Amino acid sequence: MTLTHEPQKTVCLFDKYSLVIPPELKWWPDGLPGKRVLFITDPQEIFTISFEEGMRLMDTVPDHPDVTPTLSFQCSKDGKRIHQIRSDPQKRKGIGNYAFFHIELEDDDGSTLYLPGLMTAKAEYQWSDGVEPVLLDILNGVAVCKTKGGGTS
Repeated sequence: MTLTHEPQKTVCLFDKYSLVIPPELKWWPDGLPGKRVLFITDPQEIFTISFEEGMRLMDTVPDHPDVTPTLSFQCSKDGKRIHQIRSDPQKRKGIGNYAFFHIELEDDDGSTLYLPGLMTAKAEYQWSDGVEPVLLDILNGVAVCKTKGGGTS
């Protein structure tokens, strides 16, 4: 596994999405086509964001009585939308927390594409009162990939 830390890098994710990775973050891909994953983390590895090829939308599943309650946030910008649910750190004090999210954007044909992801964070991570700023940075840098067959665009 090779961590990559380069000035603002654009990668083509799962042959569908062009993703600009903010320069302050480290990232690495893993897996073979059909089971690929992209991991993104901060330099201190306090949080990790992952995109798994074929992942289902986990932020649209309703709360269950046996599961920790979640907080929900969403944001729209430049024709793209992000929806996020996360565990409530007040209910899980001293324990790492997580957020499921998905990004919606349109392809050239006007069809809506969904890019689901997961963000996990250690107990010391300070969650925001809305969509996480790092996820908003990713929302700003995601587009439909123009390069076919993977690789960078």
